[in-house]
Amino acid sequence: MIMEVLGHSSIRVTMDIYTFVRLDSQRSAFDRMGEALRGDGNPPDDDDGTAGVPVAI
Repeated sequence: MIMEVLGHSSIRVTMDIYTFVRLDSQRSAFDRMGEALRGDGNPPDDDDGTAGVPVAI
């Protein structure tokens, strides 16, 4: 339906466009989630990969 409405010559054209948009949106959402999990909205200065990892004591 989208292919026809937009006048694309093939479903491949439509899928290439909207797959890219979807991946870009997912990447942006993951970036925002990472910022939220860090808590301050700023990237850590010296992240060794252990920040926010639960540790059993």
